Amino acid sequence: MARDKNQVDGRGGGRPRRALLTGAAAAGVIAAETLGGAAPAHAADGSAVIEGADNTGATRRTAVFTTGNKEWATLADPGDSVFGSLGVYGHGQEIGVIGTAGSSTGVGVFGQGGDNRGIGVEGSGGRSGGIGVQGNGGGTSAGVAGVGGLDGGPGVAGFGIGSSPGVSGQCAMGPSSLGATGVVGIGGFDGVGVRGTVQTGNGIGVFARGGGTGAGVTGFGGADGGVGMEGEGAGGGVTGVATSAAGAGVKAVNIQGGPALSVEGAAVFSLSGIVTVEAGKSSATESNVALTAASLVLAMLQQNVAGVSVQSAVPDVPGSSFTVHLSKAVTASTKVAWFVAN
Repeated sequence: MARDKNQVDGRGGGRPRRALLTGAAAAGVIAAETLGGAAPAHAADGSAVIEGADNTGATRRTAVFTTGNKEWATLADPGDSVFGSLGVYGHGQEIGVIGTAGSSTGVGVFGQGGDNRGIGVEGSGGRSGGIGVQGNGGGTSAGVAGVGGLDGGPGVAGFGIGSSPGVSGQCAMGPSSLGATGVVGIGGFDGVGVRGTVQTGNGIGVFARGGGTGAGVTGFGGADGGVGMEGEGAGGGVTGVATSAAGAGVKAVNIQGGPALSVEGAAVFSLSGIVTVEAGKSSATESNVALTAASLVLAMLQQNVAGVSVQSAVPDVPGSSFTVHLSKAVTASTKVAWFVAN
């Protein structure tokens, strides 16, 4: 039987027969109507496949194998393989299945899950760190795009096992990839662009690590007054940790000259507290206070003692301490509040 080139590689003018079969399988309603009104069986087990017609009546898969079984393709497998019931199964040394669309808006490969939480497309990577599903975007398009269902189903779901990530996004390397993004999430109306949730244990909802001088997480608020980054939690909304003496755990900057930091509620500082000057003394020393040459120690009486005031607060940087001196000795224990800036 002569084979038309269009049916072999799909590069000709017509649509490949396998593409027609795949498209019918993807649209369940069309397939159901086609099978429901199919003509009597044209081919049974052991018969030739007839082109241009529905081939029905087979009870086992239809398969093609190359010499040595290095490549193969099977159709309509009711469960002869170890994977169970299959529509199409392709295996190649480099690529198992390729799907291409001819039109500008066509879909190369389409997968639709069963009615009861079935998975549309699932990929399992190789045992030595292989990727389950990889998408390479063209131009400014995303490599993988997912649209969630109206009933709460996720557009893209990834499940990590062990130390492997459930979903990994990586942009290309090199000067030509400047500004490229590994993962993009876009929320509609009041929707969330990217959401990370830990169901059990003490895992992290979203983890990001910057390279070089790059930020781990960058957020830009909306033009109508939206915040760049927002955090909410019983143990704290946002935590920032610096790993060097020169770095700041949290840095607040206002490039327009407005307030860099706005606090609603009490502000708690670890470099602050109360030092008590005992009766009969005019000074007291606070120890175990991390100081630098730029540190400013501020002190103020917390009691109204006639004729007594804070004379000085002298830092001792090498000794990690400072001493508060009063204008004269006090007759009773007196509290002095202190605060260290810088």
